[in-house]
Amino acid sequence: MRLNRLFAVVAPIVLLLPLAAHADWPKGEREKYMAQCTQAATPQIGAAAAKSHCACGADAIKSYPAKDLQALMDNQASDTLKQEALGKIAKCKAAPAAKK
Repeated sequence: MRLNRLFAVVAPIVLLLPLAAHADWPKGEREKYMAQCTQAATPQIGAAAAKSHCACGADAIKSYPAKDLQALMDNQASDTLKQEALGKIAKCKAAPAAKK
């Protein structure tokens, strides 16, 4: 019987641990990502579309653990993590700016 009580107390805590591991962007890193992304994308798609595309990309990968986000920003992530992140960001397709 004691084992059942212990399990009833411990199980919910264990189930919540993965939620704590997936936090938001580390402080200042989202802004750094946005600056780099918009600078790279603006010549191809225009400033407004670049800002929208980059915000979508930042939101697409914000569920990654902070250490993974930091590794991506420091260009030290594994190839697997890079490809996975690029796949999520690619879903935020941005239309090219209309040529005048």
